[in-house]
Amino acid sequence: MKDFQQLVVLCLSPLGDTIFATPAIRALRKEFPRARIVILATPVAAQVLKHNPWGLEIKIVREKWDLVKMLSQIRKEKFDMAISLSQLGGFFTRFCGTPIWSDFIRVHATFSFQEERSVVQMCQDVLRNIHIPCDEHQTGFFYDEQAEQGIELFLSGSAYRSDRKVISIHAGGHYFVRKRWPLANFIEIIRHFIDDLGIQIILVGGQEDVEDALIIQSLVPEVISAVGLLKLGETAALLKKTSLFIGNDSGPLHMAAALQVPTIGLFGPTSPAQFYPYRSPRHTMIYKRLSCSPCYRFGGGIWQYVPRCSKAYCMQAITVQEVRNQVLKILSCGDGDQRGWLYAGRTQSR
Repeated sequence: MKDFQQLVVLCLSPLGDTIFATPAIRALRKEFPRARIVILATPVAAQVLKHNPWGLEIKIVREKWDLVKMLSQIRKEKFDMAISLSQLGGFFTRFCGTPIWSDFIRVHATFSFQEERSVVQMCQDVLRNIHIPCDEHQTGFFYDEQAEQGIELFLSGSAYRSDRKVISIHAGGHYFVRKRWPLANFIEIIRHFIDDLGIQIILVGGQEDVEDALIIQSLVPEVISAVGLLKLGETAALLKKTSLFIGNDSGPLHMAAALQVPTIGLFGPTSPAQFYPYRSPRHTMIYKRLSCSPCYRFGGGIWQYVPRCSKAYCMQAITVQEVRNQVLKILSCGDGDQRGWLYAGRTQSR
């Protein structure tokens, strides 16, 4: 396989899942340093990988006919290997016409989706299935100097002060609303940070989060909101300027972790073992594991999207005081020397 010249990787993923795939993509380039590696990517996946340092060729799949045309071209050019690092892409690897292929469906029909196995590890399994070594763990997100210039311009027109600590917060969550910590809790803790600690708060998120951001701003006008105003790369450049990120299990949380910004992840319906694979003192998650938790599993089929409770009791069980305590711990010790995992109000070091 070392002589392979052309490889195609299907990364038909949302933001967070694309970030989870980056260690496997890095390992693939390491194994094939001179090969042409083509990534078939969703528009958001392309934004994650666009400025990568690995010499990838990114082709954006905007609609189904784009994918049909690209797969046809891949067959004509006789690629050596096809790999899918997304669930959706797993349906299409066999249509690439390559002699060797590996994907989520082929691999995890055998290895099964296990709660304690992270999505990063699942992507690594796809490579190991065809004997490609993969010992990479650090996720990645890439942006350019233009994104940095854009965020400098944005901040210059806001109340941002470079001499004060800044916490970035994402209070939303796109696809699965039960992953969201109550908005009233975010508002309470934001008010505490500003009034009692003198910390600046910057809200981040996409267009789907604008309504929540406006509610927060109406009650806490001192916050700086970048929600719906920035490109993805500019959001990354902004996160890099903050001392800490707090958010639900969604794309911005995984962006911050990929950028090695300290994070506090708030978990309930989803499994932290699957979706918070960060073994670093800079990252803490709070998780109230109820008898029904987790009710969402990566690759768990359509029924995982059907609500099993009228309210997200697991998220409501996380208190403002618990989040506050973790914030103070992280800010007081800088990069810190321990990683806190909160289960049902009980801290366990790992």
